[in-house]
Amino acid sequence: MALMKLLRERTHVVMIILVIAFVGLIGLEWGADMTGRGPGGQNAVGSINGESVSYEEIRFEVERLQEIDRQQQGGSLDEFRSREIINEVWDRRIDLTLLEQNIGKQAIVVTDAEILEAIRNSPPEYVRQQEMFQTDGEFDQTKYLQALNDPAVEGWAFLEDQYRLSLPRQKLINRVISGARVTDLEVRQAFVRQNEQLTAKYLFFDPEDQEVEPESITDDDIAAYYAEHTEAFMEDARVSLSYVMIPKQPSVADSQRVERQIDELYAQLVDGADFETLARDFSEDPSNAADGGDLGFFGRNEMVPEFEAVAFATPPGSIAKPVKTQFGWHIIQVEEAAVREGEEQVRARHILLKTITGQQTLNDLLEQARLLRTRALESSLEDAVRSRPDSLEVETTGYFADRPDGFIPGIGYLAGASSFAFGSDPGGVAEVLENANGYYVLANAGEEPAGVLPLEEVALRIRSILVRNQKMEKAGLRGEEVRTSLGGGNLDALTGELADRVATTDPITRQQAFIPRIGQDLAFIKGAFQLTDTGALSELVEGERGYYLIQLETRTPIDESIYEMMKENLKRQLLLQKQNQLYEEWMAKLREDAEIENNLRSFFAI
Repeated sequence: MALMKLLRERTHVVMIILVIAFVGLIGLEWGADMTGRGPGGQNAVGSINGESVSYEEIRFEVERLQEIDRQQQGGSLDEFRSREIINEVWDRRIDLTLLEQNIGKQAIVVTDAEILEAIRNSPPEYVRQQEMFQTDGEFDQTKYLQALNDPAVEGWAFLEDQYRLSLPRQKLINRVISGARVTDLEVRQAFVRQNEQLTAKYLFFDPEDQEVEPESITDDDIAAYYAEHTEAFMEDARVSLSYVMIPKQPSVADSQRVERQIDELYAQLVDGADFETLARDFSEDPSNAADGGDLGFFGRNEMVPEFEAVAFATPPGSIAKPVKTQFGWHIIQVEEAAVREGEEQVRARHILLKTITGQQTLNDLLEQARLLRTRALESSLEDAVRSRPDSLEVETTGYFADRPDGFIPGIGYLAGASSFAFGSDPGGVAEVLENANGYYVLANAGEEPAGVLPLEEVALRIRSILVRNQKMEKAGLRGEEVRTSLGGGNLDALTGELADRVATTDPITRQQAFIPRIGQDLAFIKGAFQLTDTGALSELVEGERGYYLIQLETRTPIDESIYEMMKENLKRQLLLQKQNQLYEEWMAKLREDAEIENNLRSFFAI
């Protein structure tokens, strides 16, 4: 490429690490140029201002992120995280597409000189982390420039491609955030909020101490509140599901298999096999298998009853016959018995084999679920269950609204359940779904359109609100009575039960996230910091949980020398916060004005 000729004239060696790194970055940030189609031959999972987003791009990014998560977590992903990743990829796609569209609208261009400057002086982090560019574990600019100018090193074209994509975006973002400014006054105010401290005495007036009978709330009171607060009872469209869950429980065959295995291990031990070796090789207790099943010393009531009974009945140096507990089958070897600090204890090892659900059992349970679904399609889920000889029951979720996290009442997180619920018609039956607990057959049990909930559905909720309001009112009146009785004095003048209830805070700041015994209460903090003189008493303060009278005890001003040392760094932090806020507000406005079509549920189980 013409630009890269400025860096060298000929190439021989391929710097493959850069190629691999950048290809991965393309997949994660901008999608892959792939062919194929999604379910039903369709290809668009959605569109952003008329610009189609292909299924292949989203799927590629989703699968890569899921694999990264699996590697980081060391196992499989649960339904919640899988759904979260799909939504994260879609949200990022929206942001990137809106950025690209606005780059065109604002006619932003990047010159070859700017790209060359970025390549030379601002290599991306994955390049800086390569060992070939480091000295003593730190990025070495000299080594990097030597490689950049070495005609024997190839692979830089990928870096050029990356900057041709990223620099226009950065230019646009810089325009958006260019208006961010931080004054010296703002820096000082932020430092004061973070570092000025006080302690305060306070008397809390708890509304829960007030007596209000729920029956004192009349139907007319409830109806009046409902009429005045109609918007509070607006609900999105709701769906109710009927469902049957066939649990993934071990079968009799599974139990018999584990019993045979534990008996075989016990026979080996009786014949002289080494207990620690067998425990390391076969025990399924992850907490001690690597230590040969060593449980250390334990006393009474520290183990489940079945295990404890055998352990304390087995003579030291002996191996007990297998015993079954809620965790599975155990073989226990007692090594020592002792009385420690007046308590009878034993030291033991064990081998644990868990009774797990075998693959054949899972296959059988899945086939049962499929048969149940077939019968439900022929009549109803209730009729299908009645035709079975076992004790399966049809449960219902009740009506629920669509949640971003896909949580289903009564079920929890079940991949595909939310998509079915809000994409099916009443009476529809879903394909068999599963999670770690079991196999599910779902049926759409009815829909309710968006609108205001009827009064009868919210009457109990309103009654609770009105009872709480009356209790708060009584607590406030009691607080005003106490303050008036002080006659211009403070909490130190209280006697008796009221004096016993006065408490003192630890040192707090204006940005205190949590105050012990009080919680998160900005009203309390504001009321306390309005006091300037030691011993001054506040007006009655309405907090999150009730009412407070607050008395200033100590107030510690900021350390001016520390402020001088930290103010420049704090100014940079505040500037970054303002820039982020400007960008987020700008992007939120773009999203609000954009025409976005989201068909993810037609392609992914969410």
